[in-house]
Amino acid sequence: MTAPDAILDQIQTLLRIADGGSPYPAERELARERAERLMVRYAIDEAGVRMSREEAETPTTRAFDFAAPYVKDQIILVCGIARVFSCRSVIHGGRRVTAVGFASDLAIVAALVDTLLPAMRLEMDVYGGSQSRKKAFAWSYTSTVTERLRAFYAGALREAEEEGTGSAVVLLDRAQQVEVAYQEMFPNLRAARRRVLTSSEGWGEGAEAGKRADISLGRKVDEPGRRELGA
Repeated sequence: MTAPDAILDQIQTLLRIADGGSPYPAERELARERAERLMVRYAIDEAGVRMSREEAETPTTRAFDFAAPYVKDQIILVCGIARVFSCRSVIHGGRRVTAVGFASDLAIVAALVDTLLPAMRLEMDVYGGSQSRKKAFAWSYTSTVTERLRAFYAGALREAEEEGTGSAVVLLDRAQQVEVAYQEMFPNLRAARRRVLTSSEGWGEGAEAGKRADISLGRKVDEPGRRELGA
C-alpha cells in the first residue's frame, strides 16, 4: 500500500470514530481534530511527492460564481480563503472569481467555500441592520475565519516539518509556481478597488460569528475533490 493510500485509510478510520464510532465525546473530538490535520497535511505531503518528480504538476484554475445579496462580501470571503491556501484570485465583472492554484489546494478551498459562504449569508440576514453595519460585520467575519484557517493550516505544516518532510520548501516552490501561472494567465490585471468601511458598528458581532463558523473539512470534500487530492 502506498503512503497516500495509508493516509486516506487513517483519515477514514478517524472520521468513523468521530462520527459515532466511540462512546466517548472527548475521543470523538480528538479523532475529528486529528483527521482534519491529516486532511490538510495530505495536500502538503502530496505536494512533496509531486514536486520531486521530473515534471511537476502545474497550477490550474477554479471558478466561483455569486448570487445576490451580499455579492461583494462573498467575493472578499472567497479571495481570503484562497489566499490561506496559496491561491491567487481574479474578479470578473463583479460576480465571478477565478482562483489559480494547485488542484489539491483548490479542492480544499471549494469545500470550505461551499460551507462558509451560505453560513455568512445566514449570519448577515440574522444580524440585519444598515448596509454599512452589514459590511463591517462581513469584513470582520472574513478576517476571523481566515485567521482561524491560517492558524490551523500553519499548525498542520509545523507538524509535518517536525517529522522532517521538508514540506516548507515544497510549499514555497508551489507558491512561486502559482504566482508565475497567475501572471501568465492574467497579464493585464488592474488592482481591485478597496472597500472602505464607513462604520465599525457590527465588527464585534461579525467576529463572534466568525468564531462560530465551522472551518472543518470533515466530509465536505466531494469525491471529485478527493480524487484531486490523490492525483
